[in-house]
Amino acid sequence: MLQHKQLGFQEQKEQTIFLVHASTGRRLELPACPSVIDGLFVFYVGSSEVPLVVACIETISGVPTVHVACPGDIYWSVYKNMEDCMHLPLDPHRRIKCTLIIDAVLLGKQAVCVDYHGKILIFDVTEMSWRRTALSKGWNERDAHFLVASGENVVLISCRRFRGRFCDFKFFKLDAEALEWSPLDDAELDGCSWFLYRGRSILAREEGKRKVYTFYPSQWGGSTPIDAGSSRKRKVAHMKSLSSKEKSVTNIFMHDLEDGVVRKVLPASIVTEERHWLRSSVFGGSFQ
Repeated sequence: MLQHKQLGFQEQKEQTIFLVHASTGRRLELPACPSVIDGLFVFYVGSSEVPLVVACIETISGVPTVHVACPGDIYWSVYKNMEDCMHLPLDPHRRIKCTLIIDAVLLGKQAVCVDYHGKILIFDVTEMSWRRTALSKGWNERDAHFLVASGENVVLISCRRFRGRFCDFKFFKLDAEALEWSPLDDAELDGCSWFLYRGRSILAREEGKRKVYTFYPSQWGGSTPIDAGSSRKRKVAHMKSLSSKEKSVTNIFMHDLEDGVVRKVLPASIVTEERHWLRSSVFGGSFQ
C-alpha cells in the first residue's frame, strides 16, 4: 500500500510504502521514497511467510530500473540494466527512446517483465541482478498484454481492446530457458478463471470453467502519443501515476471462453479510487 500526505493544495513528493496482512491487519513498514515512483510492486515471501524483499519495477524509465528494499532498511537500492541500454537503437525515429514496462509478475525469486515492444526482462530479487533479455516473436504492440503466475509458469494473455473492454483472448506460457512463448492447449485452459489487471492479475481454479474477468472500462489513465517507429504518432495507454486520486466508474466483465458470452458481474457500476483482485483465502474464509 502507498500513502500520500497533502500540505494545503500541494501533495508531498514522498510516498509512505508499507505491506498489510489482509487477515491480521499487521503492518510492515518499508523505507519512504524520496520521490514519487510510477511502478509495479512485487515482493518475495520466505518459508516463514514473512516478506523478505520488495521490488518496484519502474514502468517508464530511460533503461530498465528496479528499486529494492527489505524490511528494516532505511532506503531503497536502485538497480539499472545498463547492458540493455547499450542495445538501444541509435535512430531516435525508429523506436521509443525510453523503456515502457507494461506488466510484471513474480515467479519464485525472479521478477519477469515485458515491455511495450515485447522484450522479456528478468530481475532476480534475491541476487539483486538483471538476467537475460529476449524479444517476443510475433508480438503485436496494438494488443493489450497481461502476465499471470500459474504454478511454476508465467502465462501471457494477449487480447484486443474494443470500446473500453477486452476481447479475443490468446494464452501463452513462457519457456524459462529459451525465453520464448508457446500457446497453451485446451487441457491447460480447462478449469481456469483468469482475473486480469496490470501488475495484479491472478489465476483461480474452478472445475469445468474457462473464464476471464476484467474491470470495465479498461482505463489506464488515458492515452498519450509516442513515436513508435513511423512518421505518424501512435497512441498507447498511459501508465497512471501511483499518486493519482482520480475516481472512476467501475464494473466487472465476465468473459465465458466456452460460449463467447460476455456478462456484467455487478448489477450497477460503482465509483472507485483503486481496484485490485484478491483471493478469498487472504481473508481467512470464502466470501461472495
